[in-house]
Amino acid sequence: MRVLPKLVHKFWEHGAGRTVSALAAFCAHSVSISIGICQGYSAILIPQLNSSYGIHVDSEESSWLASLGAITNPIGSILSGVVAEYFGRKRSIQISSVPFILGWLCIGLADNIHLLYVGRLVTGVAAGMSSACYTYVSEVSTPENRGIFQTLGPICASFGILLTYTLGYFLNWATVAFLSVVFSIFTLIAVEFLPESPAYLIKTGNNSQSFASYLWFRRNVAVAQQEVLQHSSGEKSVRRSTKEVYMSAATIKPFLILVTLFFLQELSGIYTILFYAVNFFEETDLNMNNYVSSIMVGVIRFIMSIITAVLVNRFGRRVLCMSSSAGMTITMLVMVVFFKYYEVHTEETRIFPLLPLVCVIFNVMFSMVGMLPIPWILVGELFPLEVRSIMSGVVICIAQCFIFIFVKIYPDMISFLNFSGTLGTFLAASVVALVFCKYVLPETKNKSLQEIEDCFKNRKSGGLEGYDNRGFVLNPESFKTDEIFTVQVH
Repeated sequence: MRVLPKLVHKFWEHGAGRTVSALAAFCAHSVSISIGICQGYSAILIPQLNSSYGIHVDSEESSWLASLGAITNPIGSILSGVVAEYFGRKRSIQISSVPFILGWLCIGLADNIHLLYVGRLVTGVAAGMSSACYTYVSEVSTPENRGIFQTLGPICASFGILLTYTLGYFLNWATVAFLSVVFSIFTLIAVEFLPESPAYLIKTGNNSQSFASYLWFRRNVAVAQQEVLQHSSGEKSVRRSTKEVYMSAATIKPFLILVTLFFLQELSGIYTILFYAVNFFEETDLNMNNYVSSIMVGVIRFIMSIITAVLVNRFGRRVLCMSSSAGMTITMLVMVVFFKYYEVHTEETRIFPLLPLVCVIFNVMFSMVGMLPIPWILVGELFPLEVRSIMSGVVICIAQCFIFIFVKIYPDMISFLNFSGTLGTFLAASVVALVFCKYVLPETKNKSLQEIEDCFKNRKSGGLEGYDNRGFVLNPESFKTDEIFTVQVH
């Protein structure tokens, strides 16, 4: 009879911390559902407008409707970094829900192309501001759980995309816009019940509040006190000028790595296929409903994002990115050969008409394994605490500029390079990404944020093998201090 109380106590001491952290990560990443809806929305909006839903658009206006969802992302990213730096990670996530609500209402009520433009611009700002969720989750997670918690972002985004494709098959674009408001309201309310990031509280000098925050996530007084002492002592030992912090190797190296990785991600066509899903399948001349094809891709993305959550803590970030790039290279190579052959031999009947669909599905599967989610995860991991919010915003700003550029020029690429030439560009980027991930991309699996920072500073840190927080093993050296933290009830 004593076994059950012991199990309950063990769960509370060791398992409850992981449970509440998982719930917190889901609430924070729920904003990614709205990001996914924003990313996939043009794929249902443009075909429906072209089918005459009251507002007719030409090819130039269509490209703007698709790209305007990304053009203001950089503005939102910069705002996110500033808000997260001065008001906290939690408030930054909540504030991003407001322009989402306004943008979706603007689109739903639109009766002309200009109002649609405004709605896409506003939701684009909101999508950029939502990037603070990755910083928040990285700072409240333990090294062993950080990877799987961060993959909740791509999972939620994939769910939003799939939901958009599915709703677009049954409902008109205005109704889908109104339904999207619900998810923004959910994020706004759910995040209110979460504590602020303890790392941010330590940075602002609120050690007592950071202890209460760590206790909320870890459900263990000793562990919470140890983490506060470790992080606060680290902060006190690295007081440097702003110029020294931003120009240090610990900041410059991650910046260059992430910008290059995002550039290759965008050039490989991942987001182009996403934004133009329905139109992309029209280019393939498949004898099936283009919306159904898009929904199939959405289902694959969602399933693979869940699988990635399992794989990310088993194989590490670099291995998954390499596998992802290799798979994308193979699928794009097959598609390039296929379409180039039939562009030259236009009179021949296609032997394997479903081959493009199969290749696209596998390309999406491989992209979801690493090249799509991992760069976003690394944004919250690679930068030191002093610059994490600002530099994360800057990098995501640049990444979203890349997304806008490649989404905007996709129709022009089709015109100048033909469909096979456009796919050839995606192929070349996938090959370069494979080489880059093999020789440049660092591995952060099971490493604490401090160990990652030390790695870029070329410091020795115990082999950089990370530490295992399972069972909350404590380091007695951390308690050689007279400072005691208590929880204050307000």
